[in-house]
Amino acid sequence: MGEPRYREYPIRAELASFIKWIWSLESDGPVYHALPERILPDGCVELVFHFHDPFRTHFASGESTIQPRSFVVGQMKRFLEIAPAGRMGFVAVRFSARNAYRFFPGKLHEVSDGVVDLASVWKKDAEEWTERVAFARGGTNERVQIVQQALIGALCGREDRLVDRCLQLTEASGGQSSIAQLASEIGTSSRQLTRRFQNTVGITPKEFSRVSRFLCALCSLRERNIAR
Repeated sequence: MGEPRYREYPIRAELASFIKWIWSLESDGPVYHALPERILPDGCVELVFHFHDPFRTHFASGESTIQPRSFVVGQMKRFLEIAPAGRMGFVAVRFSARNAYRFFPGKLHEVSDGVVDLASVWKKDAEEWTERVAFARGGTNERVQIVQQALIGALCGREDRLVDRCLQLTEASGGQSSIAQLASEIGTSSRQLTRRFQNTVGITPKEFSRVSRFLCALCSLRERNIAR
């Protein structure tokens, strides 16, 4: 049966400034007994199209469910675990916190901390693109091109420079700045910043700062382990 194949793909010029990377994972046969993989909050938003058997998601609450065929994983506040439930095959797109909102209409807090069916985000377009990915005859390379075509169509002119600036400051400080400090630096109120940030990013600035501190701590631990 062989090991699952992981690949990363070039990003089209129209999308390159908005997307961190596009990748796929695929197996030749079913995988039923793999241990769940734990996914930690990382400040990113992920879009996934399954073209074989969807995975099972185990949430920190103890709940478990089979993933939709296409879905969005918004900003995470707690861990989740995933495990294959048959033959693996999906294409995934990872967005930074600064750019995900440009592809998804509505307020991103509606898709935070969960696995949300793409149909509830992209409405009628979700079914069309999910089927085109699933039934592509040219293999995974063609599927990736179909996904990128869908993203170009979904890209809108939304821009929130206030939130973009807040994200820059938060990342630069490693999540150490308080909300009051961020609001003062940007020139707005804490309440206004929190509302706009939550709608655009999916979680509050305080929650995002907590994730940023966590990621900085993980990076520091890795560097110490490498140095030993």
